[in-house]
Amino acid sequence: MGLAVRCRGAALAIMVLGVLAAATAAVTALSEPRPSLPLAGLRIVVDPGHGGADRGACHFGDGLIEKQINLDMAFRLEERLGNLGADVHLTRVDDRYVSLDERAAFANRIGAHVLVSLHVNRYPSAVCFGAQTFYYPGSAEGRRLALLIQDELLRIDPDNYRQALPGHYKVLRLSAMPGALVEIGFITHPGDRRKLADFSYRERVAEAVARGIVRFASGENPEDPGEQPMPQQAAGERGTTENQTHGR
Repeated sequence: MGLAVRCRGAALAIMVLGVLAAATAAVTALSEPRPSLPLAGLRIVVDPGHGGADRGACHFGDGLIEKQINLDMAFRLEERLGNLGADVHLTRVDDRYVSLDERAAFANRIGAHVLVSLHVNRYPSAVCFGAQTFYYPGSAEGRRLALLIQDELLRIDPDNYRQALPGHYKVLRLSAMPGALVEIGFITHPGDRRKLADFSYRERVAEAVARGIVRFASGENPEDPGEQPMPQQAAGERGTTENQTHGR
């Protein structure tokens, strides 16, 4: 019987030592410095364009309504940016109209570091396609942000030749922080419509925009493409995109 007691005592001692070792390891792991999330401390406003009575660009044959696409994209982007440590705020979280002045004022009021406005593009004919990023003229940091986001958008669509361009968008002009407006595709192009309806494409766009913001937050300076020659079919597009006057 004495032997049995000693065996049980030894087993109990081993178990206690095991628990103490596990606890020590846990405390050590918690005390060790961890790499911070890449967007920790960054406050980002995601602006899903349009809303309420302002439907934006639509293609009813395919059931595509811009205001709905923009909000869905905003939720996807919000999740990714939040997982990267950002403090993310949306200018709208449901189907309501918010003026451009209110959107910019909200971003200014909360002291956002970055603004990203999400939209769907359109063109009078079906020749134009591809996601494209815009920045407000004269904003060096806005341009840097737009170039990095556009670079990531080109990586997910090898056929896309578009470059980041300046645009006189009110929501960017009124915002005090660096901002970019992302047109995730042309609703007037059949191929882009198929992409816009594809949730996996939306996921890839959200991931691309998030990667661009991470690169921006890291201080990266992108390679400047300058003024690239555009294909003949795109001649005249720069001044004719509808986004200059429709809810941007």
